Amino acid sequence: MLTVRPQTIFGWMLVVLFISLPTSALLSYSSSVAAETSAAAQKSAAAQKKAALRSQLFGETDSAQAAARAAQAGQFSPETYSQAEKHYRSAEKKLSRAKSIDSISSSLDKARSAYLSAAGNADIAQQTFAPALQARQDADAAQAGEFAPGEWSSAQKHLQAAIKALESGRKDSAIKRGAQAESAYRAAELAAIKNNYLAEARRLIAEAERQKVSRYAPKTLEEAKALLQQAELELNENRYDTDKARSIARRAKVQAGHAIYIKQQLHRVREEQLSEEALWLEGEAPLHKLASALDMHIDLDKGATAPTAAMSGRILALRNDAAELVELKAEMAEAEEEMRILNQKLGSQSSRLMRQAEIKNKITLLESMFGFEQARVYRQGGNLLLRMVGLNFQSGQSTIQAKHFDLLAQLIKALKQFPGAQLSVEGHTDSFGSDAVNLELSQQRANAVAAYLAANMPEKFFKQMEAVGYGETRPVANNETAEGRTINRRIDLLIRPDF
Repeated sequence: MLTVRPQTIFGWMLVVLFISLPTSALLSYSSSVAAETSAAAQKSAAAQKKAALRSQLFGETDSAQAAARAAQAGQFSPETYSQAEKHYRSAEKKLSRAKSIDSISSSLDKARSAYLSAAGNADIAQQTFAPALQARQDADAAQAGEFAPGEWSSAQKHLQAAIKALESGRKDSAIKRGAQAESAYRAAELAAIKNNYLAEARRLIAEAERQKVSRYAPKTLEEAKALLQQAELELNENRYDTDKARSIARRAKVQAGHAIYIKQQLHRVREEQLSEEALWLEGEAPLHKLASALDMHIDLDKGATAPTAAMSGRILALRNDAAELVELKAEMAEAEEEMRILNQKLGSQSSRLMRQAEIKNKITLLESMFGFEQARVYRQGGNLLLRMVGLNFQSGQSTIQAKHFDLLAQLIKALKQFPGAQLSVEGHTDSFGSDAVNLELSQQRANAVAAYLAANMPEKFFKQMEAVGYGETRPVANNETAEGRTINRRIDLLIRPDF
């Protein structure tokens, strides 16, 4: 059975209808289609012609506009650049309204000339105001717009006034205002750095003042204020090395908070009518809690000095035990790995086991030659690290002090156990001071120790000896405490034995 789709029937009906139309109607329809096609073609051709004409007329001016924008003329020659844009828009409007080519060209000539002048002005402005622009870049890097918005806005106005003066031909006034802008940006930068690092300490001190804390904890509050002033002075003298200032500001914040805490506790004593004995016993409670955590019993019948010293000693011993445990675990893991390899290639590993044994013997020997406060010995794979914790330098100095000569003599005895070894003398500093200065200082310290060893040991005793400075990049203690910084100003000796 033949099936005919409805779509097919509809198509046939259209064909029949089209065939049945009079010839005049068909001709009229064809003419209409042809007219529309011709109009579209004419429109397209006109658009292409207009685009070609625009390209021909605007080409040089477009290049001048691009050059002006690349020179940031809108910022550094705003008046001239604005005039150029005005003439450019006028030329575009004339083109869209099919004005004469002479009229369009006249506007374009004015625009092109203004663009070129603006670009030249911008180059001169950037050279004239180079110091101010560098200051603005530094202030922006310090987020002055966020942390010192008033100072930033004032500096921006100074720079805009300087640019306007230069563009109008008042060079002397422009130079003067440019210097004012530079000074204002530097002030904004410093204010931003201070607000960034000192804001919290300032807030707490202001809160302490509001609470009249000076009536209850005047000494602690004054210490907080003095620390804040010290941090501010540090930033005034060296705004680009913020490590020390940040550390001092943190201490100021802590002391301000401490003063507020003291005031609150004294208020509580008054409100709860606590006796002096109750307050004293409450203060001793944390000591008992700490002693319990250390599995110790303390007696406070003669004060807290002796028990505190005993607990400090226990904590130090636990830290040492923890370090030794980590080292022991590492040695055990290494030994287990050695055993696994030994089971596979027993014969080829015997020399390595002998080397491991020799390294352990050397570690034991070195540890016996130094006290805990003189040097510490660590194993780094097949190498040994001798950390001379007792060989410290004064802050900012690289001269070996006479008091360390005995320790250096002991060091030489220790190093003589490693003939033919490769020795790396590594210098380290604390984090105070700029990175570049610290790197140079650590190199000088390493050089000083290496020179001392070379002068006091047999010639060509080591296969190779080098001195390397690492600056502040490898701390082993907290740089925010005086004790930690002293430890970080150290010399490490990396020994690669020739077993």
